[in-house]
Amino acid sequence: MDLNIDKANKEFRKRGINEIVKLNELLKYHTSLRIGGPADLFCSPRNLEELIKTISIAQECHIPFWIMGNGTNLLVLDKGVRGLVIKLGEGFKNINFFDKTVQAGAGVNLFYLSKVAFNKGLTGLEFAINIPGTIGGAIINNAGFAGRYMADIVESVTFLTKEKRIKKLPLADLNFKYRECDLKRQLAIILEATLFLKEGDKEKISSLMEEYVKIRKNKQPIDELTAGSVFKNPPGFYAGELIEKAGAKGLSRGGARVSSKHANFIINKGGAKATDVLFLIREIEKRVEENFGIKLEREIEIWGEL
Repeated sequence: MDLNIDKANKEFRKRGINEIVKLNELLKYHTSLRIGGPADLFCSPRNLEELIKTISIAQECHIPFWIMGNGTNLLVLDKGVRGLVIKLGEGFKNINFFDKTVQAGAGVNLFYLSKVAFNKGLTGLEFAINIPGTIGGAIINNAGFAGRYMADIVESVTFLTKEKRIKKLPLADLNFKYRECDLKRQLAIILEATLFLKEGDKEKISSLMEEYVKIRKNKQPIDELTAGSVFKNPPGFYAGELIEKAGAKGLSRGGARVSSKHANFIINKGGAKATDVLFLIREIEKRVEENFGIKLEREIEIWGEL
């Protein structure tokens, strides 16, 4: 793919935002798996104005772009990403409480927000103590834990359309489903969300958070480099159990291995390449389909070129 990278770079300088742009930034430094080649352009807009300028330049130069959160459910391939990767900066990390509602920027870490809510004696975000992603990514993918999901607490979402218009939608219009919502298909860029919480007892909130952390620690390889759950749970089944019964638990390739603690996680044991992880993903898919006739759907996102 022949892209106008030089032209785009000149436009960034011309419009005074070249300092937020990096060339050939290795994306392994921005993903929880610590795997991934370079992005042609990597940009961290600090506010809405810079974000709109960035998207405008990409569109004018016909350069594809992607929005990255914390990179916690993402596999970037070894040759990297052709185009522009945008990671929202500090101006998208504001948190404002109004009685029992909280407005949080798309770049706010959900784990951090759950602790802030606890300090204010508000309940509803306890499950988020186990979600390392950002508000934006968590809403797009309707992240959840222990039967609780973002859809349970979202009141409204403000986002930027691909036409660079700002829109706000209430919960009823977001059409949340298992691990997704309509904004994912619209290629929308979430700017902030309003969440509705409830007054709670801090002791009970703390106890529930500790219980959730204990469950995750006992069941998931939290001390390893992973990208979270690789596959969605098929209706009526748990992906991890299917993978284990198909004989793929502990399977390894290069520096990557299917977790022996939870088979729906792939670990970077050190020096793993994206090709190693991709081999394991495909092998798991093949074995589960051969054994159970079930086609697993990937939860992990895969970007770039091999």
